[in-house]
Amino acid sequence: MRLLLSPAKYYLVEIALYQYCRQETYVDTSSYNTWFVLYVRRPRPPQPSIFTLALHYPTITIRTNQTPPTAMGKQKRNKSKRGSKQQRSSKPVSGDVATSSANNEEEKGASTIISKIRHGDPRVRHAALVGLSSTLFHSSSLSAVALKKQRQQHQQGHTKGGAKKTVVDASDETLLRALSERILDVDIPCATAATGCLSNYVSFYCIGDTEESSPETEVASEVMVPILFQRIQRSLDKIVSLGSQIESSIASKTATATSSAGAAGSSAIDKMFAFNTEQWFLVSLSLQTLAGLIENFPSVVERVSVSSLSTLCAVIPLVEKSIQLTKNSMEERNTHCILDASSNASRAIHSLLDDNIAIITSIQPNPLTHIVTELRNTIANVSMPHMTRLHASGALVSLRKVLVLNEEINSSRGREYDAVIAAVKSCTDDTVIDLLSNLFESGDNNQNPSQLVLRMIELSNKCQSLKQDEMMESQIVSEVNARKEPARMIARRQKELKESNKVKAENEDMVGDEKGTMLVEEKDGLEKSDATESQLGDLKDELDGVVKSWRELIGSYKLALELIANLCSGREVLDDDIEDAMYPDDDEHMWDSDDEAKLVSAANAASAMPSMEMTCSPSERDTFVSMANKQLLARILAFFRSWVEFVSKLNVGVPALVAEDVDELLSTCALCLGNMVACDLPSLNEPSLKKVIMVGDQETPVTDCLDMFWWDLVAALSPNVLDGPKAHVTSVMLALLRHQPKVRTIVNSTVLDLLLALITQQYNADEGANNVQMKCNAISIIGLLCSEPHPSEVNAKVCSALLERLRSPLSSASDDSADREKTKQSLVIMHDILDVLMDMYGGDDSHDEVFNQQDILGHFQRCLPGFKRRIKKSVTHSTREELDTWNETALNCSRFIKYKKEG
Repeated sequence: MRLLLSPAKYYLVEIALYQYCRQETYVDTSSYNTWFVLYVRRPRPPQPSIFTLALHYPTITIRTNQTPPTAMGKQKRNKSKRGSKQQRSSKPVSGDVATSSANNEEEKGASTIISKIRHGDPRVRHAALVGLSSTLFHSSSLSAVALKKQRQQHQQGHTKGGAKKTVVDASDETLLRALSERILDVDIPCATAATGCLSNYVSFYCIGDTEESSPETEVASEVMVPILFQRIQRSLDKIVSLGSQIESSIASKTATATSSAGAAGSSAIDKMFAFNTEQWFLVSLSLQTLAGLIENFPSVVERVSVSSLSTLCAVIPLVEKSIQLTKNSMEERNTHCILDASSNASRAIHSLLDDNIAIITSIQPNPLTHIVTELRNTIANVSMPHMTRLHASGALVSLRKVLVLNEEINSSRGREYDAVIAAVKSCTDDTVIDLLSNLFESGDNNQNPSQLVLRMIELSNKCQSLKQDEMMESQIVSEVNARKEPARMIARRQKELKESNKVKAENEDMVGDEKGTMLVEEKDGLEKSDATESQLGDLKDELDGVVKSWRELIGSYKLALELIANLCSGREVLDDDIEDAMYPDDDEHMWDSDDEAKLVSAANAASAMPSMEMTCSPSERDTFVSMANKQLLARILAFFRSWVEFVSKLNVGVPALVAEDVDELLSTCALCLGNMVACDLPSLNEPSLKKVIMVGDQETPVTDCLDMFWWDLVAALSPNVLDGPKAHVTSVMLALLRHQPKVRTIVNSTVLDLLLALITQQYNADEGANNVQMKCNAISIIGLLCSEPHPSEVNAKVCSALLERLRSPLSSASDDSADREKTKQSLVIMHDILDVLMDMYGGDDSHDEVFNQQDILGHFQRCLPGFKRRIKKSVTHSTREELDTWNETALNCSRFIKYKKEG
């Protein structure tokens, strides 16, 4: 869209001047002889960049064919005199006056923006909204403010005084209300820009722990949610109407294809498809914003009724119809926003039903049957995106938890619900398990993660190179302009360079830049080459697409693993009263001796709890059998192995984005595998699909799936694997040893030496927390293995390794703030080692000869004072649970020393 604005309306772009206009061109809005051309890019789907990881919503670019006017003659002298007079008469301003002025500036800035958002002219509204999306509500700005907000909340108990406010805050209640009103704007570009601003606000600013009584929570639950549902319903009605018009127009076009009326019909159809795409994009943004509100504001769920849930369920069937309509009319290039709408709709349904017993139990049988049918059809529809089908599966799993599992414990529903309960159970065990199994068997055939990362690195390097070239050119031209060298001197110097035949490539570029600076000036007296700007824009667009594909691939895998983990989580009963009694809400962070009775009582209660195998319901057991029949455990284990070695096999430095995503994926996969071994899947005792497994350079024979599981994990601890993946591998090994005691008999001396090497190896500061987590997991594994009968030689080897680690903590107890994290990490390792040593030598039949030879009592006596000092120094940057755990260990150590002295 191209708008021509008169000088009288230069205020349309003053919001954009806040940040982005400075990057494009110099604009002097005080000159009344200048005309501006305002180019507004239409919104496009969210495409995160490797540089900003931002959602790109509408941005403003202002261009002018005139150079900035320079004040001359009398006007310039008068301006200088006025400035001098103001400087001479300036006086110091008191603090109260400054505070009042700042508050007035803040109120004026907010009211000015809001007045333009509510302006009667849609062009004014759109320009203001686009400017907000590029500045105050841009993803990078919101992320920075959210990070600052988190730090302030973390330091709230240690610092005093409020934070300095910006001129306009994104969480301003009046501003949020004004943006919410624009969602229902009759002008679709305005509504889209407003929804994009709020989508960014929910995605990048809301941190999930907002107080229920805060104004922004009130606006989210009472204003945004009803308006978003109204917007979605209006757009869906318009899409249905446009679909009927397009179908009738296509039929008419077919009948008059050879006449001139056929060409006019094609033009009308193209316009209707454009309107249809606009509506779908608005629906997608509205659904994305709604899903974010449901996930970040618990009070929002109370505003959603069963009829609103039906509105969400109506989106996916309409998506399928629109996709088919675009295919029939050869307009497939516009289907991406429609598919995004299906993913956001299923995500909103999933978020709404997750742990929402109230709304699930309020749905009547007939609407509930319709919802289950729509979810099942969506899961089985292979033309839908993976995220759409996975979120639909998540919604079905949420229904299963309430309608099937809870119903087996407390049967409170009538016979009219039997059919829908059976449908939910059947769909989970068949359709959902099939989808998950196929995903981990073949993955996404359209995306190769290694190729995506390599392409991402290549494009990133090209973009960085172009940016560096631009910066170098700008610096050179700025230096030339600063000298104010006449054109005759430039020509004379060029002639001398040619005559001397010493012109080099760098000088040629400089000369070319010097010539270019005489034509047009930009923000700093330069203008980018159109070719370079176009090339950089194309590279960024391609990079955004690659990053988006990568994030969607990782996101689909993480969501699938979370669904499997939930299916295998069982129903754990937690005694909150015992926990509250163990950790009362007071200001003391030391373990009281009176808490020992509570600890013993809690331990006895935990030991009296039946195992998960005994508490499995018939429905859960059927689900586990279905997983075993699909060999889901073996497929996820192979998937885990491939991603453990993913970064190492690339053999290149991966971007931080990729490293974080891989770490999160491995963490989710480790949790999933831990839940699967805890629920004792039938496949663990079945014959193994493999006969041998290569562990290092040796072939290790395996018999059943339990053997295969263990030796696959051991093989993953190769020297080429980084500490991050090793931390997740040892986490799964620990879960397997805890829940499958049979595995403890498989461990041989080679594996024991490998685990001890992980404990004693040098601390890797680059890996940081991952290195510490790997050591802690290995220490806990050693503790479990030593709980089984073992010879004194093995005990002495283990004890020696643990004491070596105990004697060399990661850092000394210092007051340096940079050393706090290492001090905390050393506390974690010392705590685990002390616990294991007390378990090893606290019994009556422990290895006393090793205890005396290794002087373990002396190590405890020398270590305990330093351990307590570290606890005191970690009070300000540790959680209450961590401090209670460490204080409990310190108390146990004191009693252990006393017990051994008396014995």
